[in-house]
Amino acid sequence: RSQKMKSIGFSMLAILGLLTVVTYGDEPKGYRVMLSDSKIGTAELNGGEYKMLVHRDEPKVSLVEVRTGHSIDVVAKVENVDKKFATTEVYSQDVNGVKQISEIRIGGTKLRIDFRQGPPL
Repeated sequence: RSQKMKSIGFSMLAILGLLTVVTYGDEPKGYRVMLSDSKIGTAELNGGEYKMLVHRDEPKVSLVEVRTGHSIDVVAKVENVDKKFATTEVYSQDVNGVKQISEIRIGGTKLRIDFRQGPPL
């Protein structure tokens, strides 16, 4: 009986370990990015450094302004590309005198964040 109890106990620990890995695996990944005064959808962003939390299980990105801690969630499509980006690149276009960010490519990763999906959440 003792051997069977050890086996059951080990199985329970293994299951709990897997659940812990899955839980932490879903955590958003954070990256730092410098942005100028701009917009993503209808969300207005002040120029400065942002922590960008990329959610892999949801179609969104959270942007946290480092200086103020102000956070906003925006709709985004997260895509993996074939080759790593050498530097972080922010793509925008001028819309009625305001920079509208359409895409961010994260340096050192294969992640391309497409913001052309819609308004903030």
